[in-house]
Amino acid sequence: MRRGLAVLACLFLGSSLRSEEPIFPDGTPARLYGGLMIIRQGNQTTVSTGGVLLPRQVKVTTATPEGPVVTHFTLPSMLQTPHGVVPLPDAAPAMLRVEVPDVYGLLYVDGEMLRTKGGTVRYLQSPPLPPGTSYPLHLRAAFQVGDNLLIEDRKVVIGAGTSGVVTFDGSRALSVPLPRPVETLPPPRRAE
Repeated sequence: MRRGLAVLACLFLGSSLRSEEPIFPDGTPARLYGGLMIIRQGNQTTVSTGGVLLPRQVKVTTATPEGPVVTHFTLPSMLQTPHGVVPLPDAAPAMLRVEVPDVYGLLYVDGEMLRTKGGTVRYLQSPPLPPGTSYPLHLRAAFQVGDNLLIEDRKVVIGAGTSGVVTFDGSRALSVPLPRPVETLPPPRRAE
């Protein structure tokens, strides 16, 4: 039994090194199977679970000099798609341009803080998405304007090949006053 699993693992891993999509020994693409899949490619590790009865939960971890960047997304199960199979050959990423007024502002996608390089404009790209399906995203930005910390939420819907611009301008933000530094005065002098 162990020898059979080892041969299957070698065939699976060997085929993933030669092509973009892993192919099982029977010629079936890996996207048609459910279960746990771990794929490492360059500085990126993809862990995927589900896919047949339950939606496929995907976690993509990309190693960067600033630390790992983690992206989570969910794809429908084969039972939830109209044709029973997610058509990955036609998949395309969604692109978002996010504008934040503070160079050091923080950006969150679905509760996960993104480790993006500072700047007032940030570009986000999703993994390839199947066509004809929409994915809602909850974006949150936290940034400083004057003596206030502003926290603003936006909801956007992305799909395969879509692009959009999200501008955080503070118009719908929760404002929290930042504490001011306490000035220390020198002790009073005693009269001599």
